[in-house]
Amino acid sequence: MTNSNKRGSGADPLYRNHLRGTNFHNNVAENRQGLIERMYLRIIGELAMNRFKWEGLPEEVDVRFLELTLYNFALSIFFQDTGNIGNDRSDTRFFNGSEKYFALQGGASGPLNMMQQPLTFRATGNNFVGITLTKDECVPIWANYYRVPDLDLVSVYANRLASMSRTVEINAISARRNKVVVTSENLRHTAAQINRQIEDGQGVITVGDALGSLTDMVTALDLGVHPDSVVNMQIAKTREWNECMGYLGIENANQDKKERLVASEVDANNEQSSMFRYVNLNARQIACEQINKKYKLDVSVEYNTQVDAMAAAYAPGTEDVNADMTIESEGS
Repeated sequence: MTNSNKRGSGADPLYRNHLRGTNFHNNVAENRQGLIERMYLRIIGELAMNRFKWEGLPEEVDVRFLELTLYNFALSIFFQDTGNIGNDRSDTRFFNGSEKYFALQGGASGPLNMMQQPLTFRATGNNFVGITLTKDECVPIWANYYRVPDLDLVSVYANRLASMSRTVEINAISARRNKVVVTSENLRHTAAQINRQIEDGQGVITVGDALGSLTDMVTALDLGVHPDSVVNMQIAKTREWNECMGYLGIENANQDKKERLVASEVDANNEQSSMFRYVNLNARQIACEQINKKYKLDVSVEYNTQVDAMAAAYAPGTEDVNADMTIESEGS
């Protein structure tokens, strides 16, 4: 007789290939790691999408959606629906000659010219309503010169920061748990209650006469966690955060307490952040020039300096590493 509840006879074989080759189960450690990583994906993504401040855009153009499109796809297609553009106007729920401006997600289609510029674009609206435009009927807004989204950068650093944060959590717990209760299977429940009283910091622990000596049950446990490991990992995590912010062009001069920077080092760091800043800003400013020339508008975009303060506030360990940071002159 076959046991229908035997492991492997249910849903596991059906989904094994979709779950990294493992049986379908809930892994608390992986869930915690994934939660922290999604948190960093959200925080860094928010900072990345708020780096630029647009002025002069038509009121029907949603800046949030524009930057969200550039963040996810590295391309937003700006055009005015005059009713005489596009070669496929079968669906007019959105593109109905309203004279309104659009900045929509989409992609390049068709051949490229000798400068690798697309000759046609496919703009896509809600419910996959789309329109194909020539290069003379729209202006592409690219996220950067490479024309690739920042998702790879954000994903890499979100994973690194999540791994470091999880390490800090595990080391902190291990530093607290330096004792282990050793007992037989028959006394497992009693030992668990004793361990709970120890963790709660109870001053008096009551044991039965049958247990014998409590000192025989409680054994020292060395998990190899150095007292400074948590602090050092926090410093390393802050440096990783600063590196990520630098690649995004966000100034964040947080340093650990032991470091002292001279003025030239601070200037070099700011100059590097400015160069990364222009990587994304230049592509947007070129699009603004083309939009203004084509549609007689006055659209402009600049870097949003308020993001620097936001990045400092979100930085891990900010309250610790900022406390004693000083900047010394080169002559000191």
